[in-house]
Amino acid sequence: MRNDGDGRCLFADRCAMGERSRFIDEEIEVRFVQKPGPPTSFIWRGREYGIVEIERAYRRLDFKRAWWRRRHRDYYRVKTDTRQVFEIYFHRGPGKRYWVLYKEYIA
Repeated sequence: MRNDGDGRCLFADRCAMGERSRFIDEEIEVRFVQKPGPPTSFIWRGREYGIVEIERAYRRLDFKRAWWRRRHRDYYRVKTDTRQVFEIYFHRGPGKRYWVLYKEYIA
């Protein structure tokens, strides 16, 4: 689902389901209790958010590009200790690997 940055839905079917989100798209630092394993917290804008639940995890594989230019991503929809719900992803493409806070779901 996409929105225009202020929480309004751009796709009518998602709006009908009552789900809204705020696009963020900022790089974050992610922490783990044990690697490999799921993330346990992340730091965004100087504040640490503990992950209390992973609501959804999925992987998007990019096979449309040549193998050396592919951008694979591991997505996690997480609930934090502040009761906020975010979607984060790990970019596993060529070059730098990094974590991104993709969006926040608004109740």
